[in-house]
Amino acid sequence: MNSEFLRSPWLLLAVILVVLGAFLIAPFGLPIPGWASIVLGIGALVVALLRTRV
Repeated sequence: MNSEFLRSPWLLLAVILVVLGAFLIAPFGLPIPGWASIVLGIGALVVALLRTRV
């Protein structure tokens, strides 16, 4: 695995957003902001992948 990918701030943002989304859905029962956060996290993951391949 690319070490630059693991040090990417976009990867950190993606992980935080996905965990936040799961946290909003599970204990609080807020599906719309939870899924929005998960989708944004997946978008940040795609950005992290694209930025480290260039």
